[in-house]
Amino acid sequence: MVRANTAYVLDPETTIFKPVELQVDLGIRPLYAIIGCRLLEVVRFDERHTLFVDEEGLQEGLTAFTIFEVFPQPIAGKIVLVGGDGSTPYTSPLISLEDAAKHFKCCRPVLDPVFAKADEISPGGIIIAGALAGLQCRIERRAPTLVEGEA
Repeated sequence: MVRANTAYVLDPETTIFKPVELQVDLGIRPLYAIIGCRLLEVVRFDERHTLFVDEEGLQEGLTAFTIFEVFPQPIAGKIVLVGGDGSTPYTSPLISLEDAAKHFKCCRPVLDPVFAKADEISPGGIIIAGALAGLQCRIERRAPTLVEGEA
């Protein structure tokens, strides 16, 4: 019988946070495929857990990212949470999926239309009320969507 550990995977594009099983004897190799990266970065979640993320994830054209409350920069791409401090072979998380999710916010840029009010004057001339005057960017932040029982 093949031994497996559970890991939690967060996808900021879909906001889905779910458990998956990883075959123990393959080490960290499956993490590259799950995250979809060439270079893994290890981020400390707490004293008993580690995150694996895409070291090269922050690139132009970013459509979604994750804010991890104790990390100084956004994390792009999928995130894998495992038990262990990152220096030894990982184990299944000792924290529940729900408790782990409280530490993350999935974010995406959103463009909102801005409509002209009562014949505004712009550098290009008069804009008729109700016409599109431009676009305004904001960051939408959502809690992860938990999906139980995948592992």
